[in-house]
Amino acid sequence: MAKIKVSNPVVELDGDEMTRIIWRLIREKLIHPYLDVDLQYFDLGVEHRDAT
Repeated sequence: MAKIKVSNPVVELDGDEMTRIIWRLIREKLIHPYLDVDLQYFDLGVEHRDAT
């Protein structure tokens, strides 16, 4: 099956530990196998929250 091409980038917001684990599973099982998408990454964890 060919991947679906997504024409616009999608923002990927990362948070604290449990959010990272859940999002990684979603990305690996539901996004990367089926979509050709540019993910824009932003880390909103406590240590990086002020910088972003």
